[in-house]
Amino acid sequence: KIRSWLLIEPAVGQQICLSAMGKKELKEVVEEKAAEEEEEEPRVSLYVSPLATPLVTDKLLARSLKLIKKSVSEKKTRRGVPECTKAIRKGQQGICFLAGDIFPMDVFAHIPTLCEEKGIYYVYVKSRHELGAACQTRRPISLIMVMEPPADSAYSSTYQQVVAGIKAVHPYM
Repeated sequence: KIRSWLLIEPAVGQQICLSAMGKKELKEVVEEKAAEEEEEEPRVSLYVSPLATPLVTDKLLARSLKLIKKSVSEKKTRRGVPECTKAIRKGQQGICFLAGDIFPMDVFAHIPTLCEEKGIYYVYVKSRHELGAACQTRRPISLIMVMEPPADSAYSSTYQQVVAGIKAVHPYM
């Protein structure tokens, strides 16, 4: 007789025999495990780069993440270091949001300098996971550029509010 085993807690080594359990009980165990996985804690960044200034927080952070979410839905963003660098060098206008917890810093240390040369606003966000969540993806994002919207766009008012907030916070703009 072959027995099939379901490993529930690999760290503890707790096992449940499937053949000794009814279908209803098995379904409950699987649902409990799925519920535990869904209640995953949000990731906390343990590292913040010394270059990460200005770091947006509170109300400006909430507006910025809302702006990113709206612009992603309209496909007006550039994601990742190579794509954003190319857009900045071509002279496209917008706002760059950089993750403050990227290590090593060399990955995108050239971006703030390029932004200042081209007159593009940039700010740091505490975590790359926050940027990924704002883009409605589970993948963490190190850098995202929100393109300047046309006047009739759905997110143009939010864009103007975020630009005003960045001007107030940013020491170089």
